[in-house]
Amino acid sequence: MISAILAFYTALLVILFFYSMHSFILIYYYYKLRNRRHRKPKKLSEYPRVTVQLPIYNEKYVVHRLIKSVTELDYPQSKLEIQVLDDSSDDTSDIAARLIDEYRKRRFDICHIRRGSRDGYKAGALQYGLASAKGEYIAIFDADFVPSPDFLKELLPEFTSPKVAGVQSRWGHLNHDDSLLTRAQAIGLDNHFAMEQRLRYRAGFFINFNGTCGIWRKDAITDAGGWHTDTLAEDLDLSYRVQLRGWKIKFRDDFAVLGELPATAESFKIQQNRWAKGTIQVARKLLPRVLRARLAKVAKYEAFVHLTCHINFLAMLGLALFSPIIVYFKVEHIVADGYFIFASFFTIGALGYPYLYFLSQRELYPDYRRRIPFIMGVIAYSMGLSVSNSNAVIEGWLNRKNVFRRTPKSGGESRGYRVESKSVLPFVEILLGVYIFVALIYVIVNLQLILIPFLLFYSFGFLNLGLMSLKDKIYTLEPREVLCSRESS
Repeated sequence: MISAILAFYTALLVILFFYSMHSFILIYYYYKLRNRRHRKPKKLSEYPRVTVQLPIYNEKYVVHRLIKSVTELDYPQSKLEIQVLDDSSDDTSDIAARLIDEYRKRRFDICHIRRGSRDGYKAGALQYGLASAKGEYIAIFDADFVPSPDFLKELLPEFTSPKVAGVQSRWGHLNHDDSLLTRAQAIGLDNHFAMEQRLRYRAGFFINFNGTCGIWRKDAITDAGGWHTDTLAEDLDLSYRVQLRGWKIKFRDDFAVLGELPATAESFKIQQNRWAKGTIQVARKLLPRVLRARLAKVAKYEAFVHLTCHINFLAMLGLALFSPIIVYFKVEHIVADGYFIFASFFTIGALGYPYLYFLSQRELYPDYRRRIPFIMGVIAYSMGLSVSNSNAVIEGWLNRKNVFRRTPKSGGESRGYRVESKSVLPFVEILLGVYIFVALIYVIVNLQLILIPFLLFYSFGFLNLGLMSLKDKIYTLEPREVLCSRESS
């Protein structure tokens, strides 16, 4: 039994080490490519027709802000079409209709598109709108983002080459200073954009459209087969299909669009679960094609890590379950010290991503030093997500029924409504947090000081997310979360 536990624990360490070593590869590319700056193309000499798509679902608190920001884009009104793709089941539709009537009176080409069903969710809405879109280019904004007036004039010149399928901008944050949770989210997203997206793009690897704050060439979407509805990550799915067809996606790390971060633990987990499940669905769907494609081996490696990285959460959950047992083996001298010397080698991998987080903050903010302490929050919340995200990864890989849950948004206001939820995951997180906390006390008593940070991060992550989730289920943004399901094809 002991041998089996050690073998399983070692396998978990190997998995985490494999993915964590990717951080050192990114660090290598950071120093190799850091002097390679993006060269802005010349300003627009003519203005192509653009369709702006705004997919919304029950966004009554932010729909006004969204539509207002899009109508303020600095672009010839005669060349701009706005599609409000409204699948709402609450009074968002009435609010949107009134706003659209107002802007029509001001001669905006803005239409309110209601499909009558939510078939295909966001991907279904985008594809439905695409069929009637007048624009040569399609800009997309989710409800939680506020584009600046110069968005189109900044990004459209990137389409100088006919092989450019799309351009993605970086995300900024409207509410990053609200709490430890939002500060940690901001750092995690900054790392994704300022490090992962930028370095993959500069190195010539596949990158992805992030679902919002970008522009597509309409012909590229059509050439790749349009928006597919068989995953919860329709943006990642289309990005890879487009690039497998030979198109290129550009990334503008120097231009950011501000967005609202999930303000509660429950909304944060809903968002992260959707991303985890959708990403593994895309891996299941497209990874074989990527590995068979005529690409450099390092590009295939990058794509493999990109599409399967959420497997990390399964390994982190396993580590949380077995680490107290391994600690007991060490303290009671049940296992020879040689195993622990061997296992300590894998801790090297734990240094890479914190350093990337540091680099991202240094790249983006003059006051980066005050943000550095919150890197610990990123680590702790990543560990705490391992319960809910592991469940999402398993469902995604098994191609289980898609259940779409929107990320609640408040528009910066706090409201208290009751919701009903039968999920037991917060209780599991709390139990795991207590379990790890007991192990933490055990290592402190036995002076195993090197293990204290590891167990402390785990305990805090589980307990914080679990307790906040229970609170969120009583006081949240919406009176009831509407769930819609569709069998994956």
